[in-house]
Amino acid sequence: MKGLLALVIIMGALIVAGLIVVVVTIAMRLSGSGSEAAPTRAGFETLDLPIPAGCQVMEMVAADDRLILRLGSGERCNQILAVDTATGRHLGTVRLVPQ
Repeated sequence: MKGLLALVIIMGALIVAGLIVVVVTIAMRLSGSGSEAAPTRAGFETLDLPIPAGCQVMEMVAADDRLILRLGSGERCNQILAVDTATGRHLGTVRLVPQ
C-alpha cells in the first residue's frame, strides 16, 4: 500500500507541474512576451521575369516564400525557375536536359 500511495503522490505532482507549464505558456503567448512576431515584408509591385522566346509557363507552384515555375514547349524550354515571392528576385534556374 505504501508503494501505491507514493506512486499516486508522484503522479499527482506530475499532473500539477504539467498544468503549471500549460498555464504559464498560455499566459506568455497572450502577453506577447513568448516570441517576437514575424516581421512584415514589403512586396513588389511589378516584376519582369525573362524567359526564353517561345517558352510557356506550364505549371506554377507556391512553396513557402517561393514561386516555382515550370517552363515547357520545346527542348530548350525545359526549365524550372524559382522566384522569391517577397522581393520578386529570381533565385535560380534548373535546366532539364535529356541524359
